Amino acid sequence: MASMMLKSTAGARVAARRNVAASAARPMWYPGATAPKHLDGSMAGDYGFDPLRLGTNKDTLQWYREAELMNGRWAMAAVAGILFTDAVGLPKFWLAGAESYSIDTTTLALIEVAVIGILEGFRYGNWKKTGAPGVGPIAPFDPMGMASEETKLKELKNGRLAMLAFIGFCSQAAVNGKGPIECLTDHIADPNHVNIYTSSVGKETAVTVAVLCVYPMIIEVQKTLNKGQDSTPVLFPWAAPWEEK
Repeated sequence: MASMMLKSTAGARVAARRNVAASAARPMWYPGATAPKHLDGSMAGDYGFDPLRLGTNKDTLQWYREAELMNGRWAMAAVAGILFTDAVGLPKFWLAGAESYSIDTTTLALIEVAVIGILEGFRYGNWKKTGAPGVGPIAPFDPMGMASEETKLKELKNGRLAMLAFIGFCSQAAVNGKGPIECLTDHIADPNHVNIYTSSVGKETAVTVAVLCVYPMIIEVQKTLNKGQDSTPVLFPWAAPWEEK
């Protein structure tokens, strides 16, 4: 019995060391981070960051990746569109829906539901068959032959950046009532007095930044206190009982 316990403990230590070594061999979301067991670096853009433990179920992990990719693509299109309309003086993006167009809102909504429904149906079917989305019945969609592991990673990174940018655009609109280009112009004109910390949400922003800066330190402390265990603390109660499959 004692020998079995020793072997089990030794095996756990070896597995933990392998996990640490694998984490050290690839870029992580902060230097010295140890990736959770379910993030083994096999997916593009995997930097060992999953505080909500959404990836513990491997059956749904691929769906989350597909959702992240599609949201990133929509965000890239949205950011480009917002910057364009802001640059040429068209209505602000948060007011565009209230404008009058040649097609009434009801008809436009019905067309949108029908078109998007058909395209999403094809996308779902294509993804189930090939593991890659496409356009209509064509999947994977790569007319220029640019698909590679490098371009996939670049697309994912740009999509993540665009999602953050879109959140920033919406925050600026809610706080200042201005578009991104106008906010940037005001900041460049007086950077010391026109920035996020001097806005109406400056205190909240400062607290958020401080918490994010301290978060890796909390992880490192837990790693020291719980050697050989998962290094990322469970911050949400619904994450605790989840188990890997």
